[in-house]
Amino acid sequence: MDDHTLAMLSRLAPDLMHQLGERAAVLERISALQPVGRRALAQRLQIPEREVRAISESLRRDGFIEVGAAGMVLTGSASEVLSGAKEMVRSLMGLNALELQLAHLLNADRVVVVAGNADEDEHVLDEVGRSAASRLRHYLSDGSILAVTGGGTIAKVARYLPQGSPMDVTVLPARGGVGRKVETQANTLAAELAHKLGGTHRLLHLPDSIGSEALRELCKLPEIREPMDMLKKANVLLSGIGRSDDMAAHRRMSQGELELLRQRGAVAEALGVYFDAQGHPLVQASSLGLDITHIGSIPSVIAVAAGRRKAEAILAVARHHHHALLVMDEGAARAILALLRHG
Repeated sequence: MDDHTLAMLSRLAPDLMHQLGERAAVLERISALQPVGRRALAQRLQIPEREVRAISESLRRDGFIEVGAAGMVLTGSASEVLSGAKEMVRSLMGLNALELQLAHLLNADRVVVVAGNADEDEHVLDEVGRSAASRLRHYLSDGSILAVTGGGTIAKVARYLPQGSPMDVTVLPARGGVGRKVETQANTLAAELAHKLGGTHRLLHLPDSIGSEALRELCKLPEIREPMDMLKKANVLLSGIGRSDDMAAHRRMSQGELELLRQRGAVAEALGVYFDAQGHPLVQASSLGLDITHIGSIPSVIAVAAGRRKAEAILAVARHHHHALLVMDEGAARAILALLRHG
């Protein structure tokens, strides 16, 4: 059912469409979280538990879900209507139209918008990661070289990447390690993604920030030179996008460096590069990894970010380089539209 038809039905029978939308939303969330209890589902949907109980009971009577000790799960019958339910939810929320609008405005091949705002609901970040993970294989083929950055958002993509038929791909960290959390560093995520894809990986056993003289010497080592040369041949990049102030603090920049970024109007960070609001590169960290000058030669650049407060950062990076796929949440998407309207 297309957006125009849904809009017409919503005008003709708003109460009925509201009821259908609620049932579709509950069915869609159960499919993503199963097994899930009513209380947890109510929290994720941000509706009263009594409403979830009434809707889930009607879905159970109609044979779409089963309720057990572990929670609610879908039945085989639900698979026949699940795809339509998901599209109904997205259309009723205006997400399909929002995606098309942003893809045009941001000059991206495709934009995917997940409902919610990660700044207000931490579970939205899981859905953003899940959405990006479900699409990653589409951009890969045997022989692909995938470069991946670190960070909490990309960690969600790695977590939710479904295992499937093994692919002959090589996964590389796009940068050296950042911070102390090993579980969100690019090396760790490259290994996890390679395992789930059934491919191989290479590591960069170096900190992200390192002196230029030491960097030159280290690049002479075969174990460093090999992955660095392979990075230049990457045909898919999976990257997060950060706010400049958050990433500067994460990298423990000095007060002088922070002030310089502020004076130059930095709002975004990606691949160790800080950008102003118009997408102009300002400062690049002295680091080991994929150079921003090579990004234009990568056929498929995928960026994943979430949260309304990241809207300006996402817009800045989108202005700098073309994306095959941008995955974000509704909070960021609607804030980007507001920035473009008033910018």
